[in-house]
Amino acid sequence: MDPNGETPATSEEAAQPSSAALLAQLAFRPSRPHLFIGLLFLILGLLVTLAIVRPGTEEPWRNARTEDLVQILDDLGARQDRLEAESIRLAGLQRDLEAGSTVEAVAEAQRRLAALQVLTGTTPVSGPGLTISIADPKGVVDAAVLLDAVQELRDAGAEAIQAGSNRVVVNTWFADSDTGVLVDGQPVTSPIRLIAIGDPDTMGAALSIPGGLADSVRTRGADFEASAAQSLSISVTVPETTN
Repeated sequence: MDPNGETPATSEEAAQPSSAALLAQLAFRPSRPHLFIGLLFLILGLLVTLAIVRPGTEEPWRNARTEDLVQILDDLGARQDRLEAESIRLAGLQRDLEAGSTVEAVAEAQRRLAALQVLTGTTPVSGPGLTISIADPKGVVDAAVLLDAVQELRDAGAEAIQAGSNRVVVNTWFADSDTGVLVDGQPVTSPIRLIAIGDPDTMGAALSIPGGLADSVRTRGADFEASAAQSLSISVTVPETTN
C-alpha cells in the first residue's frame, strides 16, 4: 500500500489496457480513400436504382396493336424467305459462272442492268403498290415529313417512288420554301401524292404503326390516306447522264 492508502497495481494489471482503450483501438477510422470509395458506391447504387425505376422512353413498337405486330412479323418472315431464295439462286449462279456458263452470265448481267435502271430512275416501273394522298391545306407538312415517308417506304421494300411529278432516286432532295415543300426544286402542292411500287401489304403496315408516317401526318393536323392496288405505274424517268 502506498503512502496515500491505495493499493498499487500489479505489473500484469498495468500491462493490460482497459476495455475503453480496446474498443477505441478496434473502432474503424475511415480515411479519405475509404470515404471516396464509399461515395462512389453510393452514387452507383442510386444510378442503378434510377435505371430500374425509370426506364427509357418506350419504343413505338410497344404501343402497336397485336394485329399490326403479327402483320409485320409475317412480312419479315416472307422477306427472309425471299432473301434465302435469292441467296440460293446467287450461289447457283456463282457455280455456273465459275463453270463458264455464258448464258447464265448474260442473264445475270441483264438482271443487274434492269435493277440499276430502276434504282437510278431511268426506266418506267409498273406493278403492285400504294398510292398515298396527304391533304395539307394548312401547310403543316414539311420536307422532313416527306423525307421520312420516302425512308419508311424504302425500308418496307419499295422498288420505285414518285413524289408529286418527280421520280425519287438516290440524289433526290427535299426542302422547305415559302410556297411549300420542294422536291428537286419543284414545288409539291396539296394534296401531296406519293406512288410507291412494291408489296402493298408490307408498306401499308409499316406506314400505319404508331409513330409512323400516317400517325405523324395526322398528329400535325393533315389528312392521310393510302390505297393499295395490284397494278400501278410510274412513268416519270430521270434523264440518263454520260460522263
